[in-house]
Amino acid sequence: SSGINAEYGGTQWFSLCLLAAGVVLVQWKDASPDAPDGFSLIGLGAIVCATLTSGFAGVSFELMLKTTDKSIWLRNFQLALCSCVVGLGSVLLTQREHIAAHGLLHDFNSTILAVILSQAYGGLLIGLVVKYSDNIVKVFATSLSILLSSLLSILYLRELAFTMTFGMGLILVLSASVLYSLYPPKKKAD
Repeated sequence: SSGINAEYGGTQWFSLCLLAAGVVLVQWKDASPDAPDGFSLIGLGAIVCATLTSGFAGVSFELMLKTTDKSIWLRNFQLALCSCVVGLGSVLLTQREHIAAHGLLHDFNSTILAVILSQAYGGLLIGLVVKYSDNIVKVFATSLSILLSSLLSILYLRELAFTMTFGMGLILVLSASVLYSLYPPKKKAD
């Protein structure tokens, strides 16, 4: 069902709250004792701002894809072009000396190319999910990918340790995903 023409009830909102709590727990890191006072509030404020802007961007993207007759490929190209301009500007501002000394493509190798292609492929997949499903399904997919990445870091890369908070977050994310898929939003009557 389309997120734009859907009616969300208590079950859907509850599953979204479960999802948010689960992602917070999966990503939870204990505060460093060296962190200055108020540091946590600044971080919380930054997360709230990022969440709100991401939500508004997702809804705008869904509206753009579903209410215009332009192809999804054209829209993705337009967004990619904007991202390239912003990214190149950022690199030129922050790495000017390094680029002058070594060139723009210094250290560019097959691993970096694989990451770039993976990100491009992911962007196309996100566009297709939002076009043919809705932004909330994309949020669930992103949350599950965070969970999977964390599990891979624990099991194979040994960069993270399995903690009680991670386990609780894992259960919440999976429960929210199942709950949302069992009780999808109803289409609004026209």
